[in-house]
Amino acid sequence: MGNIVDYIKEYGGDDFNKRRFCKEDALVLSQFAYLKFEGILDVMSREPVSLEDIDSSKIRDSLFSDYRYEKDNRALYEAMLSSVRFASLKIAMYINRIEEDTQFAALTFLLPGHTLIVFRGTDETIVGWQEDMGLALKKNIKGQDLSVKYLNDAAGSISGKFMVAGHSKGGNLAIFSAMFASPEIKKRIKKIYCFDSPGFRAKFLKKSGYDEIKERVVKVIPKSSFVGMLFDDGGDSIVVDAKSVGVIQHNPYMWTVKKGKLVKTKLSNGHKRLIATVNEWILSKDEEQLERFVFYLNKLLESSDADNTIDFSKELIRNSKQVIKAAKGLDDDTKEFLSAFLRSYVEIAKGMIKEEVKERTGKKKKEA
Repeated sequence: MGNIVDYIKEYGGDDFNKRRFCKEDALVLSQFAYLKFEGILDVMSREPVSLEDIDSSKIRDSLFSDYRYEKDNRALYEAMLSSVRFASLKIAMYINRIEEDTQFAALTFLLPGHTLIVFRGTDETIVGWQEDMGLALKKNIKGQDLSVKYLNDAAGSISGKFMVAGHSKGGNLAIFSAMFASPEIKKRIKKIYCFDSPGFRAKFLKKSGYDEIKERVVKVIPKSSFVGMLFDDGGDSIVVDAKSVGVIQHNPYMWTVKKGKLVKTKLSNGHKRLIATVNEWILSKDEEQLERFVFYLNKLLESSDADNTIDFSKELIRNSKQVIKAAKGLDDDTKEFLSAFLRSYVEIAKGMIKEEVKERTGKKKKEA
């Protein structure tokens, strides 16, 4: 089994007449949106720029300046460039706004017969994880308001039906922007793809117009999803297999693809219990308590030696102990919850690793 890069290599020879646009294509473009287009694309230009033009840029290599994903992002880009399916891709309306309290980026992808508006998400840095947590815990963030304006502006510059997508925070913004788009724009949305994205409080969804768009929403989460199950029990989501465990599965390159489709699987009962505990605790707190919790959680995560959630997971037990040790400023209830959460997470992560090893060992025996 491969990943989204292998998907392009295997099916990139099919145009959109031969193989219809699918969630795998939306995932490819949601990941492609993470490339660094600064200096290559003009901000909010309505003039589409082709992949070929991007490739001829003198600063082309700056696309891959995120060293953690340089190899994967370069492989994705090269596969897209050499494919029939994505070679005619054009990009318009690029924006990347970075402020002290906001990171917001979006692009409009133009393909033969299809338009996809993508909101960039967060990555595996501790800052990115904190942003996802803040997104789920707070009533509203600045990026959500910016997403509505962008969707109305971008959709207003094109004609016909279109789709919206995003990974992580980007998926949350995709849904939020669709809920609060102008009535004329909202009617034109065909699909909304959310890849491991934090959800919304049920109370908020009831009064936000979510019912108008929910039939068009496609949620996809990896089997050990954490971010994508905040305020969501996973019941409406497509659960997919991944090559790693824990929060590392937030990385779409880890999601497995076979015969052109993301490989479906199920959530473990242990993981469901963990997420239910987290969501129940969050919903039992008022806004002031949650603000305090997010503040302390950020400080506690920064007390570990990890720069990103991958490093945090690799040294899960040691980093968890450091976090618990640093939790002196918390009230007893929050301290107990944080300790219980980290203990549960460690136990479930251990169990998932055992299941993964057992599953792979079984597969090897069958192959032998």
